[in-house]
Amino acid sequence: MSLALAPSDSHEERLYTRPVRRLFVFALALLLAVQLALSLYAWSLSERALLPEFGRKAQTTGAALSAQLARALEHGIPLQRLEGVPEFFADVLKQNRDLAYLRIADSSGAALYGSTQADSSAPEQFYDTALPLLHQGRVAGHLHVGVDKNHIAARVRELRYDIGIVLITSLLIAFEILWFVVTLTFTAPMRQILALMSSMAAGDFRQRAAPPPGAAIAARLHALTARINQGFSELVRSASALREASPQQAAHAEPLLQRLRQAYRFGDAAGVHAGGGLGGDSGIDTAQQPRIVLVRVLSFLFMFAEMLSRPFLPVYAASLPSGAVAGPLHASLPVTAFLLGVALTMPFAGHWSDRLGRRSSYVAGALAVMAGLAVTGLVPDYYALVSARAVTGMGYAIMFMACQGYVFDHTDSSNRGKGMALFVGAIMVAEICAPAVGGILADRVGYRMVFLLGAAVALLAAAIAAAVLSKGAADGQAGAPSSLQPAAPSDGLAAGQPAALNAGRGAPLLARLARNKRFLALSILSGVPAKFLYSGFLIFLVPVLLSGLGLSKSEIGRYTMLYGLSSLALAPLFAHLADRYNAYTPLVAAGGLLTGLGMLPVAWGASGGLVMLGIGALGVGQSMSISAQLVLVARVTRKEAQDAGTGPIVGLFRLLERLGAAAGPVVTGMLAARYGAAQAMACLGVFALAASLLFSLVFAAAGARDRRAAGRGGDAPEVAA
Repeated sequence: MSLALAPSDSHEERLYTRPVRRLFVFALALLLAVQLALSLYAWSLSERALLPEFGRKAQTTGAALSAQLARALEHGIPLQRLEGVPEFFADVLKQNRDLAYLRIADSSGAALYGSTQADSSAPEQFYDTALPLLHQGRVAGHLHVGVDKNHIAARVRELRYDIGIVLITSLLIAFEILWFVVTLTFTAPMRQILALMSSMAAGDFRQRAAPPPGAAIAARLHALTARINQGFSELVRSASALREASPQQAAHAEPLLQRLRQAYRFGDAAGVHAGGGLGGDSGIDTAQQPRIVLVRVLSFLFMFAEMLSRPFLPVYAASLPSGAVAGPLHASLPVTAFLLGVALTMPFAGHWSDRLGRRSSYVAGALAVMAGLAVTGLVPDYYALVSARAVTGMGYAIMFMACQGYVFDHTDSSNRGKGMALFVGAIMVAEICAPAVGGILADRVGYRMVFLLGAAVALLAAAIAAAVLSKGAADGQAGAPSSLQPAAPSDGLAAGQPAALNAGRGAPLLARLARNKRFLALSILSGVPAKFLYSGFLIFLVPVLLSGLGLSKSEIGRYTMLYGLSSLALAPLFAHLADRYNAYTPLVAAGGLLTGLGMLPVAWGASGGLVMLGIGALGVGQSMSISAQLVLVARVTRKEAQDAGTGPIVGLFRLLERLGAAAGPVVTGMLAARYGAAQAMACLGVFALAASLLFSLVFAAAGARDRRAAGRGGDAPEVAA
């Protein structure tokens, strides 16, 4: 006896993949249509909404100033003999940068005082509001308030840029939410149903996992397999009883039982089998594999909550009185506190997650982030900010390792790359969305409300994790322990962690790595500089420099998101090129050189465009080098890994990187305090160039030495270009 084979790939395509793809396309098309319609409507209203606002601003400011001038006239001071008017007007314009000029004219129209003469040289460039100056019931003159049309046009463009950014970020966020909801309510149940049906069609009635609550169809299939197993168990018991009562008749029943056992696989009466996962023996429940997608939204949420403050955190820190903390540490210390919190917590966070379970550790990390962001928003104190940022960094590290561990628990060697791609992709999307949204909100609702919004997002993440993640310690454990596995997030702050280095192995390993010139060059001249530049330039210096150039927080957010866009678009391409052409070393060197060259032009004059060039160069350069660095770490430490394993070596490399990231804001702040923000950016460019050139020289010399050794019949080269 036999049954039909399990559904083929074409059946799965027809029953599952196509409906899901069509559902996504329809939902995304509907979202895009609605968002485009709303954005176009807002676009059309932007100029009409701003013009009256500027008119009211000019009218209100002019009315207040004319009232003060009228009081001076009432004291008997002639309009032509008012003292200090130009200085007074200069102070008013300094506080109201959207006003172009202030001018007083007498009753005949002749100019008496004015902050600028631009209005008279090109009056068509300004909107002029004239308010009468009354003295004893007659008009003694007029106060003219001018608004530059170019300024209004710039504000309209900025508003339209914000509309475009909101469109892009809202679509990306909607995609993440849609993916999460569809996976939770449709994809995962359908996969489980398909796996159950495939198993039953193949004659395997050993169900390994009960369906989740609410999965009605899967529950019916589960009950059906239980009844089939119950029927087979009763048949076995009847045959046993018949064997005792009538051995001759039992001899005729035994062949039937044997044929059933050969054609089908049964479990116990409950339909439970202790073997491998459903549909195979890999140890992974294929019905649970779609739940890997659930960790994507959790990764996105905690990264989004943290990165909202990126466009303004150093500027906000500098605005708070700090007492004894002054100079370069004033603005950079809160950033460094966060990075140190990440660096010092990461070596232990993976082990805590393995022991406590993914759900418990993620919720604990999310609550720590929520507390840190809430304190930052509610307590406008510098030392509270520094402490809160350290707590936020600790929570960030715990959540990161919980998400990474969840991916490793539910994947194996056949699909771990895909699982990590989902995880890293969520971080890249947050890198794009959060700074832009945070900058827009900071301009409109203030710094503190943005921190509170981040706290609310972290609380939402904790609630979702408590609802969807499995309870218990390190459930699944299909892969290697998370504490030994590296990842490669785009932000470069946290990936992997060092395994425990015991006294018997730790010291010899460190000594051997200290003698490995390639590993030292890769760590000190590539890994550490990359994270140093990321934190020192992108996180700390970009907000300080652009704010000093007069850019708004919205503009800073738009500039910052360029890094995430370049990483999301180019990292897969460079990883493919590195694998195809075995070009890991050239890509690492070229990435550092490109970063340095992109930062140098600002030395001849700072501008928003040159800062954007530096951000783009950093994004492209690190897209080239990040994934190649890990491959080189494994290649240049093959001998050490034979004894100690890859995990401790990668963990040590990542620890050095994170310490470099923690040092970045402090050192950059010192450079900015001594030479200015623009020259500090140029200094970082010189540093990137020098480190990359030295890295190239060390690897070139080592390669030449290996080739000579190979020519003499010595050891083969350890690493190829």
